[in-house]
Amino acid sequence: MSTRRYPYSSVSPEEFHKWLSTLICVLNSVYFVLNMITLQKLGLGTMQLAVATFAGFCLYKSSNGLYRPWHSYVLLISLTTNILLSIAVMELVAGATYWGLALPFWYYSLFGLRKGFIFSAIIVLSAAMVIFFRTDTQVFMPYRTIFNFTLVYCSIWLVCHIYEVQRQKTSAALHSLALQDDLTNLKNRHALKADFSAIYKHFQSIHMLMIDIDHFKSINDKYGHDIGDSVLTEVADLLTQSIQVKEIYRLGGEEFVCLLKDISDENAYKIAEKVRHSIEQKIFLSHNTPIQVTVSIGISSLQKEHEFTDFLRSADQKLYQAKREGRNQICC
Repeated sequence: MSTRRYPYSSVSPEEFHKWLSTLICVLNSVYFVLNMITLQKLGLGTMQLAVATFAGFCLYKSSNGLYRPWHSYVLLISLTTNILLSIAVMELVAGATYWGLALPFWYYSLFGLRKGFIFSAIIVLSAAMVIFFRTDTQVFMPYRTIFNFTLVYCSIWLVCHIYEVQRQKTSAALHSLALQDDLTNLKNRHALKADFSAIYKHFQSIHMLMIDIDHFKSINDKYGHDIGDSVLTEVADLLTQSIQVKEIYRLGGEEFVCLLKDISDENAYKIAEKVRHSIEQKIFLSHNTPIQVTVSIGISSLQKEHEFTDFLRSADQKLYQAKREGRNQICC
């Protein structure tokens, strides 16, 4: 359900669109001049002027932070049409077919794996048909020309596809590193903030449980940090078992947070009590020595005027109230 955006492992589509707009604007302006003045290809020149104008529009919009995905679609449709028209109108020795070889790279960079594959497949078929009807001389024999163009195009297409697959795997790995706590495998503070933004838009009622392990420093001091880490991991497991929702986070140190959606204040308290009781009853061991662990819990209910920091601060205040009143209890 989350709509959060993850970091890219390479240049973002917005940034790539801006540079591609610049390139297309410059190139089509140059070809417009050549075709209109030198070669007298008025129809093709007019098409290139239109593409250059729209590319300039896209550059202006993206430079001012007004990029929209449809800009990229229209830009590449215009460019693709321009290339296919050039192949159909210009003599083959002019080399317009070479520009078609760059299309897979642009498709994959702007549209990703699935759409990049579909668009690249459509273009290789379209270009092959245009070349077939244009290669009617002994210098450019249809089947040999189509075979060579298709072979080179598919080689470039394959490289682009492999690169995009690897890029997505790398991006997924970076997402995990950025949004997951290494020790407990719970989500981290960055994920909490991103998830809250998504949940806030879809749910009327949200409760936050802020859970802190009591006297955790004394556990580290007495038993060592490796045992402390083991306690954190086991507490994270108990939270997952007790609450059974995906929105559980390690905020940092010995603090954990849980977001509960569309439940009453009473049910939020019951869940918090279940967590408190399960941790209190758990026997944590250090070299067969039992360790008693308890938690204090603060509960905050989202108010209309709350931003993320307000919501977090309210739960934090309730947590410290529970600690001041003796720990191993719940305040809401």
